[in-house]
Amino acid sequence: MKKSFITFIVLIFLTACSTSRELIDTKFYQEQFPGFIFESQSDRSHSVLSGYEYQTIKDERLVITNCEQAGRIDISTIADYDYFRFKLLLVSCIAIEKYSTASAADVNNFPSKLDENFIYRLPAAIIPPLSSSESIQRKDLSIKPYDASIQVTVEKENVFKLLTKEDEVYLTLLARGDFTNDGFEDLLIQSEWYARQAHGKHVDLLILSRTDGDRAVKISWRLNKID
Repeated sequence: MKKSFITFIVLIFLTACSTSRELIDTKFYQEQFPGFIFESQSDRSHSVLSGYEYQTIKDERLVITNCEQAGRIDISTIADYDYFRFKLLLVSCIAIEKYSTASAADVNNFPSKLDENFIYRLPAAIIPPLSSSESIQRKDLSIKPYDASIQVTVEKENVFKLLTKEDEVYLTLLARGDFTNDGFEDLLIQSEWYARQAHGKHVDLLILSRTDGDRAVKISWRLNKID
């Protein structure tokens, strides 16, 4: 009887601890979405767009007022000089949709504020590879060991510039939350790549995961491959 009573007390204690545990709320960095007017702070999956105008290859003016409209447009009909800007809009819309799937996390293994030192430790694959062989060379390497010449600077809060010998890469933190449903906080990052000596451009979305604070950050999801 005494043993059963002690077991009952322990169960009550453990239950109280589990129910009082504070989850880590999701975070959405709305300032990274200029021109987006969100109808609700709790549900950002719906938004109104302001100032998003494009030209088609037929020289028609196209005014985009929401992501649903943008998603119905064939990107091949957009004029060349507006093509990448329109692609950036589509990626922003996908990021917002992706954020709607995130939930509060139990554990956070990322710093509360990202800095240059953290960026250097990210997977080298976060920079779009120019070939499959280069992608293989980057496997399991972080940015600094892969290329010690890369310089990381802070453009503004949560936006980092990576300067390589040939390229400029911008990493922007868009949101935090549990995107992988494993209880650990993940980071939703936008990666923009610009060739410094050519006309190449690329934009991507990535989810970074870290299930152990002593282990390397992993890319658990990626939207695109290099064009």
